[in-house]
Amino acid sequence: MAFEYVPGDSFFHRLDPRTKVLFFVFVTVLSMVIYDPIIVLCVLGSVALMYKLSGIPFSKLLGITKTLLPIFIMFLVLNYFIVPPREAKIYFYLLPGIAPVTLETTLIGITSALRFILFIWLSRLLTFTTSVSEILIGMIKMRSPPEVATSLGIAFSSVPLMINQFSTVIEAQKSRGSQIEVRNPLRKAVSFIPVVVPGIYLTILRGMNVARTVEARAFTYDPKKRTFRKEIAFRTNDYAFLAVSGLLTVAIATLRVLYGWFDYTFLLRNVLKLI
Repeated sequence: MAFEYVPGDSFFHRLDPRTKVLFFVFVTVLSMVIYDPIIVLCVLGSVALMYKLSGIPFSKLLGITKTLLPIFIMFLVLNYFIVPPREAKIYFYLLPGIAPVTLETTLIGITSALRFILFIWLSRLLTFTTSVSEILIGMIKMRSPPEVATSLGIAFSSVPLMINQFSTVIEAQKSRGSQIEVRNPLRKAVSFIPVVVPGIYLTILRGMNVARTVEARAFTYDPKKRTFRKEIAFRTNDYAFLAVSGLLTVAIATLRVLYGWFDYTFLLRNVLKLI
């Protein structure tokens, strides 16, 4: 199933869908302004705690993470080829004279990969605790155009489907003799080319099918006058949750912009000073 909604009565389940969408935006902004991989890892730990408090089985989070590990490695390896080193000390090259490995490029690659995992974790937490209809209602209540709200709802519901789709492609390539489970990080990145290409192709085909389905149900006739069976409203918990998460986001973003905090070696550098 593309959208795995897990019914429940947890704090996160009871929040207004608009609150959860705004929280998703806040954490996404945090992941963009924070460059320290240790802090991003702490944010991941907080999201994992939310899974626990929401009653989402840990096996689901473990399955998501296991699927994303190859992409994590690909992010890290490709980063050495894309990001030019800005520090003098180069430890070694992945290829002769190509892809220098430095502390900075390694931390940048780890942070980029952790951000991707964080985005997937957050989107899955949202879809696990919120139905598609609630997300659509929330977006329209936030004055979003119905077309945009529907597109975002389809995007959120497609994340788990995309993960399952890539898992299927991986298993299919393994059955054809592809050597994907290798230890060498460079060979592992190259071995995933037969996975990424058909995965992207299947994603494009799925998008075309979704477009035809939307047209067949006459959504484009007059989407502004569509009605909804369920009504939503903000409560005290929503205001409190948004206030705390919003203030935290603003505070961290301000420290980053004004004082340069949370760079790639922020915690590492300050811990060494204390020692």
